[in-house]
Parts: sequence; structure tokens; C-alpha cells
Amino acid sequence: MAIEKKRPRGLKSSAKANKKAKVEEASTEIPENAQTIVIEKEVEEGDELGEVAALLESAIEKLEENPVEALALLRGTIHESDQILRKWESEESLPAFFYYNYGVALYELGRLMEDEEFEPYLDAAEERLEDGLKQLKEDDKELYSKTHLALCKVWFAKAASQVSEDDTVSDLAIRALAAADKIVDELPSKVVIELADVVQNHGALYSSLESRNKFITWAKETLEKTLKEEPKNAQALYVLGLCKLQVAHYYLDNLNEEEEEEEEEEKTKLSEEEEKAYEAIIESKKNLEAARKAFLEQDKLMPQVLADLAEVHLNEANLVLGEEKQNKVYEQAINAIKEAQKLIDEKKLDYELPEGLVAFLAEYEEEQ
Repeated sequence: MAIEKKRPRGLKSSAKANKKAKVEEASTEIPENAQTIVIEKEVEEGDELGEVAALLESAIEKLEENPVEALALLRGTIHESDQILRKWESEESLPAFFYYNYGVALYELGRLMEDEEFEPYLDAAEERLEDGLKQLKEDDKELYSKTHLALCKVWFAKAASQVSEDDTVSDLAIRALAAADKIVDELPSKVVIELADVVQNHGALYSSLESRNKFITWAKETLEKTLKEEPKNAQALYVLGLCKLQVAHYYLDNLNEEEEEEEEEEKTKLSEEEEKAYEAIIESKKNLEAARKAFLEQDKLMPQVLADLAEVHLNEANLVLGEEKQNKVYEQAINAIKEAQKLIDEKKLDYELPEGLVAFLAEYEEEQ
């Protein structure tokens, strides 16, 4: 079938707005199964600091698949932490790991609270994490790295609100990137990938290639280093694919008006900007398809990966010359969308596909 060419720029689903699923209102109390969770994690009776750590660990585990339950657990973590802080009477300060858990819970809760300002949560998280650094023992390198990782996330989140029209990179963003660079070699690969994802997402906020590349290049090089050691690391492949998709977004967003008008006509050649976008899209597709395969082998495939892959297919289709080839790529996008929907239904996931993908599927099916 012939489909009108539409560049789905609003689909940047994956990398930005839809990164977190829609969270419904949840109780401010600790969920009924919180004590069970603590017991399962073998916390000694009366160990309040251990219980807080267990609550946070459980919340982090549920962030992707069950954000509603994670929200309740995070609130429980903060409630218990606040109570401990208020009641603490010892002359000795609370340990550094307590402030780390408290700060991380505040940051993650702020990310999930879509109807509230993020900044107050970030300020509170930064304060607690800084408190933790003051109590940190010199030989505790693991907690040192974890605390600075959490601070990097807080600083990047704060720096996001400082991105201006002139695309100047703020001092805070530079500080965050420097901190990331300082600790990255000390982190396990899973955390390195998480950090690279934070950095590439920040880079996507800039319009200029110079500002964007400062962050995306760092993320790409970091991920490529990880993949040399673990070539089938699904998450590393996935985030690397997103990095390359951000490069494509830059070139697609900067096509001039004449190139836009040519979309109505049959094109025989891509412009220089379109060639660069197409090259980045093909590289992104290669990584995302490899990530999909690796996630499937682990039975850990999530609809977000398929949504990103569908976006890549759609952008590729809009640059392919020739209607027959274009429609084959559109079909690949449709297959990815349907696979994502099936996954959501089978696993009863609290995830909504981006509106642009849903609308495209509906239009496609209407024309069948």
C-alpha cells in the first residue's frame, strides 16, 4: 500500500517523554507487602537502616515494570528515612549509606511525580547525598562511586532546566560530565550503561551539534568500551542505538524548508543532511535489532525497545528512495509496533506506546 510520507519527529518517544510510564495516584503509606519484602531480603529484626535499604532496593527493582508499586515503596523509603533522622539521638552521625538511600529515593520519587515540580526533589536529594559524602569513609570506594553516580543524575536533571535558546552548555552540566568521567572506570558495566543513558539523554536536549556531541560522543565511546568486553550486552546495544538515533534526530530536525517541500515530489537523490541522517539511522537500527535479539534470548524484551525500533524504521522509510522499498520498511515498523502491543498485553505491563506510533498503526490498518 502507498502511505503518505510523514517524518515522525514527534515520536522521540523512546528517548524522552515516554521513558517513564504513566503513573497513577498511589497511597503515601508503605504498601501492605513492604514488611514481607524486608523479610525476604533478610533484614535483621529492629534494623531500621537495613529496612530502609531493602525498601529502596525493592523500589528500584520495580521502577520499569511496576512504577505504581515503586512509587509507594519510594514514599515508604522516604517516610522511614525521615522518621529515623528525626529520632536519631546518638552523638555519632548516621552512616553515609543512609544518606545515599535517602537521596536516591528522593530523586527517583521526583522522576515519577509527573504532576509536581521536579526541582524540590532534586534539591532535597542533592542535600542528602552531599550529607552522605561528609560521612563517607575513605576506603569505601563502592559507596563513593554510587554516591557520585547519584549526584551526576541529580546534576544532569538540574542542568536540563538550564538549557537555553543559545544552546550554551551550563557549568552544572559540565560539572556533571566531569564527575561521570571521574567515576566511570570504577563502576560495574550495568551502572556504566545507566550512566551513559543519562548522559545521552541530556545531550539530546541541545539543538546545536557541538553541544549535543559533547555528551552523546562521551556516551557512545563509553558504551563501545563496554561492548568490547561484553559484545552481547543487550542494554549497552540498546543505549548505543539510542545515541545514534539522537544523531539522526539532529540532521532530520535541521532539514531546510526546500527539502521539506520536496517530500511531496518523487525524490531521486538524498541531500547531504538526509544522507547523514540515513547513515545514523542505519547504524541505530543495527544496534537496536541486536539489542532486541539479545533481550529475547534473556526473556527480558521490553516494549520500549520495540517502540524505539519502530521509530527508527519509520525514519528510515521516510528517507528510502522508491515506494516499494519504502513500504517494506514501513511494514517492519508495523511489525515492531504490533510486537510491542502483544508484549504489553501478555505481560500486563504499565506502559503506553507513544501516540504517534499508535496513530500510524491505526492509519495503516484503515488503508488495508
